[in-house]
Amino acid sequence: MRFKLLATLMLVLITAGLAHADLNLFIRDVNVSAGGNIGGYKADLGVRFGAAGPSVDMVLRSVDSPAEAFLVFWLGERSGRPVDVVLREYQSRKGQGWGEIAKSLGIKPGSADFHALRQGNLGWSPSDSGKGGGKGKK
Repeated sequence: MRFKLLATLMLVLITAGLAHADLNLFIRDVNVSAGGNIGGYKADLGVRFGAAGPSVDMVLRSVDSPAEAFLVFWLGERSGRPVDVVLREYQSRKGQGWGEIAKSLGIKPGSADFHALRQGNLGWSPSDSGKGGGKGKK
């Protein structure tokens, strides 16, 4: 009985940790969620990163998808760089991948932020978007 309980608990913890096993899955999930309610997504993005509506709109117009807008804001927050600097790096390096963009902004490959990026564990659940579930500025 005790083994069964322990095994079940381990399975739940492992499954919860794999909610976004990689960045591609995170991007797909955010894009699907945001596509269903882009207005709510924009509002939540603004709340999460403390960005005004015009800034959110500008970033969304400058990237290829809603999830990429989230990543631009997230990388700005984590690197301490302004959004316009992150957007310039995005435009010049987007074919190289988000890891290269992160490195160009000073996020070290072995750091917790770099691992979070690669694993898609970015403090945002697509189910938060459009439902008033924005996490607020950290």
